[in-house]
This record gives sequence, C-alpha cells and structure tokens, in this order.
Amino acid sequence: MATETEKTREHVLVFLLFFTSEESLKACHRFIAPEKLGFKLARVWFDEVYLPGIRYLDGGLKGDISERAVVRFAEGFTEEEFRALERFHSFFELRLEMVPAAAREAGVWPQNDSWSNMVRDARNLLDLFLADADALRSGMSEMFRETLGKSLDVPDLRYVQSEGLKATITSASA
Repeated sequence: MATETEKTREHVLVFLLFFTSEESLKACHRFIAPEKLGFKLARVWFDEVYLPGIRYLDGGLKGDISERAVVRFAEGFTEEEFRALERFHSFFELRLEMVPAAAREAGVWPQNDSWSNMVRDARNLLDLFLADADALRSGMSEMFRETLGKSLDVPDLRYVQSEGLKATITSASA
C-alpha cells in the first residue's frame, strides 16, 4: 500500500503525464473543446494537485493550509524536483495571467502560444522526474481512451490509473 507521500508524488506525475500527452488530450477533445479542457486542467493543478499553492484558480485564497500537509507534499520530491515544481507553478501562474480575463471568466484557455509553452514546460519538468516519460505517456493515452467519458466534468486523475501504471510510476521514480 502506498504511503501518503508516494500518493502525492504519483498524483503530480500522473497529472503531468496526462497534461503532456497529446494523444490523451486529443482523446478528450471528442468530449470537450480543447480550450475548455485546458482551463479544466489548470483548475485541477491549482485546486487539487499543487498543494503548496496559496490560491485557487478563481482567485480565491486557499486559506489556512496545513503546514504538515505542505511538508508531506514536499517530502515526495528531491530538493531539486521541488524547486522545479515551484518554478513550474510560478510559470503556470504567469501564463494564466496572460489569458484574457473574459476567457478566464468563460472557463477557457485559448490554444495559443501560451498553452503550448505550458505543455512544453510541463514536459521538461516531467523529464526531470522520469527517464521514460514518453513510454508512460503512450501507455496512458490508451488507458484514458477507455475511461475518459466517465468523469470529464471533474477529472480526478488520482483514481483513473491502472495498477500497472501505478507500479511503473512508483518504480521509475524511486
């Protein structure tokens, strides 16, 4: 059974794998417009994945964040990885600020250079974590094709994984 620290790391890795998988994103586009999916993925990052962040995507503050939970989050990563996560989060915030306010209010992230730069940065971050990220992305796209239509309104990437993918991520990141 995975520890909370392992689950936290796995949650981040699965998000990044999905976020950077062109095939998985294209599979989603059958159900949801790309710019809507982009915004939903940003919401997942800010509201669910990156625990040390201080605000929700809608601009509201998360409030009192458990210092213990943040420490537990950080324990899932090496010091270098955690610094890279912090940089990625800051870059994500900056790119999101570049999305016009009307688009943010409509819940869309236009598929432009800003989006492409986010995906590229996420890919670079993931390469720091996993040597075989491309192979894992390929496996994920097939798995997501089978399961995506079920919960696109609130993508809960923690529970959409197969046991084989969990084991691969855990062993690859160890």
